[in-house]
Amino acid sequence: MQFTIGTNTTGKQAQPLGLTFGMNGTGLIAISPATTPFDVTVQPFDPDRDIFYHTSESLTPEDLAEEIEIHVPRSLRDKLNTRLTSGTLGNFVMMQSISSGSPAITPLAALEKILSPIGTVNSAILQADNGGTLFIRKSGNDHSAATSTHSLKEFLNLSTDERERSFLNFQASEIIVSGSDLDHFENLDLGSLTSSRRITISDLSSFCNFTSESAAIVETNPHLYTLVIGAAAVYAEIRDSTILKQ
Repeated sequence: MQFTIGTNTTGKQAQPLGLTFGMNGTGLIAISPATTPFDVTVQPFDPDRDIFYHTSESLTPEDLAEEIEIHVPRSLRDKLNTRLTSGTLGNFVMMQSISSGSPAITPLAALEKILSPIGTVNSAILQADNGGTLFIRKSGNDHSAATSTHSLKEFLNLSTDERERSFLNFQASEIIVSGSDLDHFENLDLGSLTSSRRITISDLSSFCNFTSESAAIVETNPHLYTLVIGAAAVYAEIRDSTILKQ
């Protein structure tokens, strides 16, 4: 069975990008480009539209449901005629208003899935979209998240102290940079104490196979497909779990 995963735009981003996926004997495989409507969407972080904050401790699903009602009550959601997708990572919470009617996976879950197999015990992904940055860090078996309203350009111009004030615990032995805003940069110097590099198709190949058609697309612009492929890995895992329970 095949399914399509694509980005859900928020107005700033270019045309949505999507891929058709399937499962074979070796796991997830990206087959070919896909166009809207997608079976599942993932919406990049947008500092102007999303709700994001840290809590004193991790939230249970019941806690998160209460938080949603506090910040975006159902009466407001009905009036806006949009759906809300929400997620947590550690003590970080993100809520996004989704215009697409398709099920949605949060960028938190997608990036955590990307980082788990490719990062070291102290590594991170810096995802830059819509003039904001989303930071996912792996420290041992733990994952944490933070966001900044600084664009990638602004962030690269910050001093080390300013970066740490922007992102709590902005420390990792390796930081992988991704996202649509990466198109405008060549120099990604994040300081002498951190190794930084662009994401590659080799990183994504650690848990996703590619046909020659999909590889030709992703290989030249892997940073544009990071969220899509991460969301596909999350969706495939959910689907497998559902099938096993039947």
